[in-house]
Amino acid sequence: MSLVSVVLPCYNGSLWINNAIKSVLCQTYGDFKLLIIDDGSTDNSKDIVSPFLGDGRVRYIYQENRGFSGAVNRGIKESKGDLIGFIGQDDIWMSNKLEVQVKYFDEHKNVDLVHSNFCSIDSEGRIIKVINMKIPSVSSRKKLIEYLFINNFIGFETALVKRKCFDEVGFFDERMTGFSDHDMWLRIAGKFNIAYIDLPLVKKREHELQLSKTGIEQVLRDEFLMVNKAINHYSFLKKAERKKLAALYYIWGTVMLQKGRNEKAKQKFLKAIRCRPWKFKAIMAYITPTLYRFIWDRYRQSASKFHKEMRWIEG
Repeated sequence: MSLVSVVLPCYNGSLWINNAIKSVLCQTYGDFKLLIIDDGSTDNSKDIVSPFLGDGRVRYIYQENRGFSGAVNRGIKESKGDLIGFIGQDDIWMSNKLEVQVKYFDEHKNVDLVHSNFCSIDSEGRIIKVINMKIPSVSSRKKLIEYLFINNFIGFETALVKRKCFDEVGFFDERMTGFSDHDMWLRIAGKFNIAYIDLPLVKKREHELQLSKTGIEQVLRDEFLMVNKAINHYSFLKKAERKKLAALYYIWGTVMLQKGRNEKAKQKFLKAIRCRPWKFKAIMAYITPTLYRFIWDRYRQSASKFHKEMRWIEG
């Protein structure tokens, strides 16, 4: 059996970390160690974690706040074994996640990273929808990298990675606030083989306190840094730069609209249009930001109604 190290970065995670830990300890695959890296929490996260420390599979490490990437890197450095996985403090693994993925590695010796689909759940743990993260059919490694550059199809919590990948490409970029995994997967994709399992093996929680909502502008800045790094590393991505930037500026514009900052929003939409002159949504948002915000709000309020509950997945 292969020893798996599971890294759980924690920062003020008291609301849901109990469920995250339990989902790892309930894995049907038994040869793992769980590393909880407390990145300077100021809530009672440690009190919630403490009852689990009697389990020999669990180790708790506290450090001064270094951010998400710093916590993940500490976990990698402290880990043992040939395989490393990750779970967010507010997310849940399906009980068979490690069993399915380790078996896949055993049957596909040339694969170095394997990921899967995941379920999106709400703050109460109810399944909203299943997110398909299938790897596209491409003709070359360059095409795969280009697709990954535009769309990050590898979920952080779903990935199981061979240690040699980090030995070769290094650690997560600590300049990035939270979405440094996109940068990491791009670096790994240039040297190693990535595979996909068509099963939802993780429940990823959507809530108002997550970084992608509370710190969305910093997350977007991280993505711009990723763009520069990726193009410097893979010169062939230069042809896809404008497409990626247009998408980022458009998202930034919608964020500004949600905050009621229409002029700032129009500036971002204009940048999106300059990158891709025929980006229809950006044009409409630039011309009529107030109307576009109204339509966007209505869409967000009603979107979840179109997704049937997926309780069968839990059976």
